[in-house]
Amino acid sequence: MDKVYMPQETIILPKEICEVPYSNEVDYATFSRALRDDKVVASYKMYWLLALLDEISLGNFEIEFRTLICKMVVKAWYPLLKYKLSFGLCDNLAKVATYISDTYNLESNYDERKLFDFIYSSQDKTLNKMLKELTLNVPYRFLSPFFENKLRGQKKVQKLIEELSKEDNECIYEIYKNNKDENCIRIKDNWCNYLKFNYRIIQGWAYYKLVCFLQKRNPNVPGIAMKLEAPKNRDLREQTKIWKQVIEKRHITDLYTGLDFTERNYNDYGVLSIDHFIPWSFVLHDQMWNLVPTFKNINSKKSDNLLQYDTYIDSFCEMQYEAFCFVVDENRKNQIEEYGQVLKVDNLRKFKKENNEDEFVKRMKQEIGPVYGVAVNQGFGVLENFTWRII
Repeated sequence: MDKVYMPQETIILPKEICEVPYSNEVDYATFSRALRDDKVVASYKMYWLLALLDEISLGNFEIEFRTLICKMVVKAWYPLLKYKLSFGLCDNLAKVATYISDTYNLESNYDERKLFDFIYSSQDKTLNKMLKELTLNVPYRFLSPFFENKLRGQKKVQKLIEELSKEDNECIYEIYKNNKDENCIRIKDNWCNYLKFNYRIIQGWAYYKLVCFLQKRNPNVPGIAMKLEAPKNRDLREQTKIWKQVIEKRHITDLYTGLDFTERNYNDYGVLSIDHFIPWSFVLHDQMWNLVPTFKNINSKKSDNLLQYDTYIDSFCEMQYEAFCFVVDENRKNQIEEYGQVLKVDNLRKFKKENNEDEFVKRMKQEIGPVYGVAVNQGFGVLENFTWRII
């Protein structure tokens, strides 16, 4: 793993994520064991720490369990619902997110602030029971490395950890009930500055541990590190310009309707729109070999779904061949490099000259077929009958 991408496009390098920062004021070595690989069987501890760091960055050092649990759900929302990542059989965050999404018809790109407010203020008894269950272990287990000797041989440790957290000054926080009888944590004085001033590095460490955790449970999924949050706006202007030229010079038609790209059809079906044949939320790139031009309304209907492979793959590859020939003839270096990677060819001019369309299609299918299959297995929907008509 070369680097981990974090919110606000911050890049955390390997040397910053292998260990937590040194300190002579806190027991950083014991803290680092909280996310030790052999102690992590679910995503809870990573998301608990990330939620905790968010609150600390806002200057909050006394925090309700409910606030942190709701933030955990919000942070897991996008990778679970948009990217359909597996969190493993032992992880119940997916159940909570799926319940909310299905019950209240909230989309994967629902605003984070609104989502938090919705969950936090919810009166839904089923949801609140699920949230309550998430508080039964992680707030306590996160502190367990600080009390390993005292917990050894104990079965029910939550109450003991709560008591120890009040007595011990070395652990990160104490667990207590506020005047509303709600479970809360209070960050210890010696940890406040450490967590606040090392916020960025510790956040990077937590994301790194989360990526490692998710990669083990999603071994065939590309770009795990880029699937932890909603993406920034993407720019497809260059690809759109190329496809407009391909449409004009090679007279291709829409893959999904067979219609010509004319002003009349743009009026009926929407303006030109660039679609990812295999959803962007799976491949996480905008390379030409996975893009096709279509109409905006049709692209919106297809959304983040796959289409029937056997129905569309031949026409898709034929359209791609037209684009491939165009970028080679026009010497579009970035796109030539992209096609070179997927076709596994160094000299594309020579390949185009010495091979016919059949060889191009064969190589494209060899690459796209397996990616399509993994996307299906990951849970991306396949539209059985993709039809369109003007209403």
